[in-house]
Amino acid sequence: MKKSLIVALAVIMAGTMTACGMGDVGGASSTATSQAASSAVVSQISADAMDDNLAGLEKYLAANSFISGQPVQMQPEFIGAKSGAKYQFGFDGNNNVTVELYEYDTANLNDTAKSMISEVKSKGKYSIMGQEVAAVLSDSGKYLMIYKDSAAADKNKAHQQEVTKLFQGFKK
Repeated sequence: MKKSLIVALAVIMAGTMTACGMGDVGGASSTATSQAASSAVVSQISADAMDDNLAGLEKYLAANSFISGQPVQMQPEFIGAKSGAKYQFGFDGNNNVTVELYEYDTANLNDTAKSMISEVKSKGKYSIMGQEVAAVLSDSGKYLMIYKDSAAADKNKAHQQEVTKLFQGFKK
């Protein structure tokens, strides 16, 4: 009886120690490395190589390491857009970032789209369902981005500014 209890405890301890030995998977050190890499990549990957549509914008931001993961398709008609995607991922070792990207058909804007774009241009945000949502338009006016980061550290704010700058310059 004692031997089987000792063997069972040994197996449990071995499993526990194996899990602890995984280290910091995707933590701050690997994020710092990917941040340094993304800074170098930004100058190497051009928007010219991407299609001028939502898929091209997504590919561009992903290639520059500013979005990651699998997108969830959004219901863009709520804001008058023609297509939309939402990404949730981590920056600096936390699952803290949500990015929504929307594409507008600028040649055929409906009233909802016109109102949204006007509000974002003038206020940097829009109202929907009683809430104010911070958003930014691309320089072309064709794309809208909502970027939310639950972490408020200076490096997170700086990262958001980098993403915003890259986003705004897409297909001017």
